[in-house]
Amino acid sequence: MNKVVSAALLSAALGLSACMSSPTPAPEVSMARVTRGMAQNDVIARIGPPDRVRGANGNECYQYALGKYGDVLFAVYFRNQAVAAAERGTCNLEITRGSDSRGITYSASDYATTRR
Repeated sequence: MNKVVSAALLSAALGLSACMSSPTPAPEVSMARVTRGMAQNDVIARIGPPDRVRGANGNECYQYALGKYGDVLFAVYFRNQAVAAAERGTCNLEITRGSDSRGITYSASDYATTRR
């Protein structure tokens, strides 16, 4: 009987520890890992895939929805595939377009690409 109770307590403890996930880092902490001059692949490796991509030809903006509920938006701007700037908020399409007037919008949620 003692073995059954011990096994039940052990399985309950393991079950509870599996349910607990690591805390979501603060958005500012995540974005502090992005530095000017980083390559696009390095940003993805540190922060993860973006929720939205705007722009084309290495002059893009990666938009991230961070925070526990994805309600804190950050934009990372690239020039020639290197980080040029990062700011809190959504991607500004005028900045993203830069010298060429074309723009591509990609939304990870619906996997659709539209040209503007």
